[in-house]
Amino acid sequence: MSEPTPRRDTPGAIGSVLLIGAGVAALIFSSEFSDLGAVFPRAIGGLLVAMGVLYLVFYALGRTQRAAPAAGSNLRRAGVAVVMLAWAFALPAMGFLASSAIAFVLLLMLANHERWTMRTVLLYGATGVLVLGGLYALFKHALQVPLP
Repeated sequence: MSEPTPRRDTPGAIGSVLLIGAGVAALIFSSEFSDLGAVFPRAIGGLLVAMGVLYLVFYALGRTQRAAPAAGSNLRRAGVAVVMLAWAFALPAMGFLASSAIAFVLLLMLANHERWTMRTVLLYGATGVLVLGGLYALFKHALQVPLP
C-alpha cells in the first residue's frame, strides 16, 4: 500500500504573501528615515520579500508540504504574539528600555516551563540587563538609530 501524498503548504504560502507585504511596507516606510536609521528596516524588509518570494517559488514547484502540528500550548503562542504587539505599541509612550524590560519579563513568564528558582531569576535578570543594555548601546550609539 502506498503512502498518501503530502499536501502542499497552502497556509505557508499565504503567510509568505503576508510577509512579503510586511517587507514591502518596511521598505516603503523606511524611505522617511535617515540613511543610517533605514539600514535595519531595509535589510529586514528586503529579507522578508526575498524569503517570501523564494517560498512561493518552492510552493509553485510543489516542493512544500504541510508541517505536523506543533506540540505545546497555543495559548502561550498567542500570549507571545500579544506581548510583542503590546511592546511595539508601548515603545513610543514608554521608551525602549522600559517597554523592552517589561516585555522581556512577560515573555520569560510565558516561555519558562520549569520551576522558578532564585538562581534562575538571577541568571535571567542578568541576561536581560546584558541583552537589553547591549541592544540599546548598539542601536543608540553604534548605529545611531533614534530610539523612543
